[in-house]
Amino acid sequence: MLAKSDGLSLEKHTQDLLDVSKAFKIAFPAIEKLFKDDKFWDYLKISILFHDIGKASKGFQELMHDGKKYKFRHEILSAIVAQNYTDNELIISAVLSHHKNFKKLKELFNEYDNNEKYNQDRWIAKEFNTLDFVWIEQFLLKHNIEIKELQLNDLNYVVKKWTSRRVKKKISELEKFKNIFLSASLSICDHNASAGIKNIPIIKQKHFSFLHNTKDEPYYHQVSSWNTKGNALLIAPTGQGKTESSLGWLQTQLNIRQGRAFYILPFTASINAMTKRVSSQNKGFGDKELVGLLHGKAKFFIDEYYEKQDGQSLKDLIDINKKIIKPFKVVTPFQILKWAFGVKGFEKGFAELAGAYLIFDEIHIYDKELFRRILFFIEWLVEKLEVKVFIMTATMPTFMQKHIKTVFKIEKEIRSEQKLMDDIKRHKVELLDSTIEEQKEFIQSKIDIGKNILVVCNTVAKAQKIYGSIECLGKVLLHSGFNGKDRTKKEKYIQGENKPQLLVGTQAVEVSLDIDYDLIVTEPAPLDALLQRFGRVYRNRCLGKNDEANCFVTTEIESVHKKIYQGNLIKNTLIELKKIKSTVVKENAMQNLLDKIYEPFELNEDGLREKFRQYLDSLCPFNVYEESEEEFFSQFDGIEVLPIELEIKFINLIKNKKYLEAEKLFVSISKRKFAQYKEDIDFVDFDGYKKTIPRIRLKYSNDLGLLDEKVKEINGKAIFDLEVGN
Repeated sequence: MLAKSDGLSLEKHTQDLLDVSKAFKIAFPAIEKLFKDDKFWDYLKISILFHDIGKASKGFQELMHDGKKYKFRHEILSAIVAQNYTDNELIISAVLSHHKNFKKLKELFNEYDNNEKYNQDRWIAKEFNTLDFVWIEQFLLKHNIEIKELQLNDLNYVVKKWTSRRVKKKISELEKFKNIFLSASLSICDHNASAGIKNIPIIKQKHFSFLHNTKDEPYYHQVSSWNTKGNALLIAPTGQGKTESSLGWLQTQLNIRQGRAFYILPFTASINAMTKRVSSQNKGFGDKELVGLLHGKAKFFIDEYYEKQDGQSLKDLIDINKKIIKPFKVVTPFQILKWAFGVKGFEKGFAELAGAYLIFDEIHIYDKELFRRILFFIEWLVEKLEVKVFIMTATMPTFMQKHIKTVFKIEKEIRSEQKLMDDIKRHKVELLDSTIEEQKEFIQSKIDIGKNILVVCNTVAKAQKIYGSIECLGKVLLHSGFNGKDRTKKEKYIQGENKPQLLVGTQAVEVSLDIDYDLIVTEPAPLDALLQRFGRVYRNRCLGKNDEANCFVTTEIESVHKKIYQGNLIKNTLIELKKIKSTVVKENAMQNLLDKIYEPFELNEDGLREKFRQYLDSLCPFNVYEESEEEFFSQFDGIEVLPIELEIKFINLIKNKKYLEAEKLFVSISKRKFAQYKEDIDFVDFDGYKKTIPRIRLKYSNDLGLLDEKVKEINGKAIFDLEVGN
């Protein structure tokens, strides 16, 4: 009896799921507690034994052996057989839903009803009678399950229960979560087993040896973090071991109870860098198999960083990073927040988050609305799924700290001891009364005497201009306007042993990039953003009282800056910086400056918390939430386009079936820029590639990225006559 077209037997496939479930039990102990029934693992075992038993039908076996068409859903027959053994709706629903949501099944039942040859009951009865009852009886007896007589039963009541708005309102929260956990656990075991993965690794205490195998004494705030057994807020200067603090906190939590861990960062570059760091021998677990990552460009990094095993494809590696296999994932907040919007697979998302540990680095840098939604969702997860959270920052206004402590019931934040704060003398600020373009000669003069310089601009266009105007043997430009291929090269260079003498970037360099430059020249920005930028300078060094300034901020507030940041924040920042210019900055003075600049806001000023929680509480398993998915994905600003100058490369890669390499040529642009250049964008279909691609007639450079300069000709040929779809 076959389960797969590759010859895998149904019995072997089922045993593979049972093996996965044993590893799943070790990795997710919180699920049983949240399920509030110590029979959870028995229910999962029974669900596994019955989940594919409907494949023992004549039609399905003919499909496996001879490739004959077979449209009937095997899970319908599986659930009917399960009904003959148990009346437990949890098990019936899990078996019935392990491939399709109930909306799809309802549509399928209606399709059966409208079929000219069979109505629903007759069609199901016909398929049911083709089951190999003898094989089913023998298979189940091997697992100590006896069914004396198989009878046809009705499934409509199960589907209607979860698709009726009126009925769904009456279903208790506990019943919802029980169905979520059991159905998701079955699907997770099924997907892993089908991918040939039987082990779900966990992070063990030995993997944290890097924290303790050092001659340096840990900081006070690190030890305090490591000794904390619940939610925590850490406030410590940049470069003072906050990452190690959070990982030591995680070690303590995992020593109490296993669970998945998520390290949440805002930018692609910092996520890629953190993935390498946490995987490494000296600063991390020493095992790439423990660490995964998720963000919009993850597949390109995975292709570069992870080694494929024999017989493994890139798709397999990407799937492994998405699945629950990796016990530590470095992600954007959207990879967590998406489950709050009921996107497809949210049940598995909630199962993975059950008893999980979330580490947020600089949670406040997101806009106000995203900050609030994140806090309200994590609050819900802490309450409903026993999630624990560690939040760390170097630059957070006091009112935001209070919001976090209130939401997560943190009595007292963890802070660096005063002596450490007093000893940190890394930055001296000077204000430059000009635009950053007017500082080209100053930047060049510092390069010429051998200084390593970081230049941060607020826009891609400005960064490109500055980069092109400075002469330097080793320089890199980093911003969002590069394709995946070039961006990966640049990130490798920046993180390498021989870093570039000049790094010009945008906001992407602000958070969690472990780089150390001699001085920075930056455009004006709100103080917390500037402090993050300053944190990439003199990271592990001290300034003397008479040393030159190493943090230079231009003071010209341009109109484009006001579109990126609130204009008054930049203005107030410059006012406060004038008070401390030309002096070595005291770390403990920064908090007062932040509080003077930022205007407090109420976290729940418009009732968002109640609205958000009401929506979360209304989510039901086996359902789809298309409007919510649309709302979620509308938050993403990026649209991928193909620069016309890269079109020939793209076509050649597609011809050679190098699809990933071809997709590395795409550049992400904002919706605003997409609208700005809509007359220079056409939608093109390429032979051998299934998607229609927006092609943009802007110049692209490996060094500079996508430019605001139109392409008029390629290889001497004018392109004005290009037509849409050619």
